[in-house]
Amino acid sequence: MSTNWMNEDVSRLFDQYDDYLEERLGYTPLIENLKESLGQNISVLDYGCGSGKVSRRLIARDIKMVTGVDISQTMVDKASSNINRGNSSYHQIREGVLNFNDNTFDAAICCYVFINNSKKSDLLKIAREVYRTLKPGGIFYVLDTNPDSTGIKFSSFMSGDPNKKYSDGDSKSVYLDLPDGSIFNILDTNWHKDTYYKILSEAGFKTIELFEHCDADASKDTESLRYSPPFVMFKATKF
Repeated sequence: MSTNWMNEDVSRLFDQYDDYLEERLGYTPLIENLKESLGQNISVLDYGCGSGKVSRRLIARDIKMVTGVDISQTMVDKASSNINRGNSSYHQIREGVLNFNDNTFDAAICCYVFINNSKKSDLLKIAREVYRTLKPGGIFYVLDTNPDSTGIKFSSFMSGDPNKKYSDGDSKSVYLDLPDGSIFNILDTNWHKDTYYKILSEAGFKTIELFEHCDADASKDTESLRYSPPFVMFKATKF
């Protein structure tokens, strides 16, 4: 079981969440690695783009072209109507199939999407479709919450309950702190790191790297950031 992202209220509340931690220790390292690896004159697929938060960050940091896809038409409409969308376009995913030719994109990103799928078969379908639509030499980035940091309270969220051990594939509560002081509770799936490696390898990717970013300069109230990376980033290359 996971959160229904087709629901308008879920979409609205999630957009209220201040994702500054994700920006600092997730999106920024991803985009920096992407530009260092492939440059900025590239086309990027944003799989599970939601309302376009990450797509717009890519455009703002001079990525030439971004194509966002999502299963939710509500999210696609939000992303398409944003005045800061720049050179990006958005499309709905139908029956898990991407309506793009083989070898279309230079790179692809998938941010906090694997954890919102409760079946390994769905993860594999996503990875295979991304692999198909990437050009040879293309890179696939998967960014998710860190399964080794469950139950740790970070400054803006907590993924999983304290003192609870989660097995691979277990449903897990996530608590997002909203600006008004309330907590937005969503459900996602706990996937162990080995599962990411297996899924990406089975989809055809040969080189798979793992990155985990901490914050050595974290202040006392966010001291957990010094020792516990809140996110994992996998970088898989198609040859």
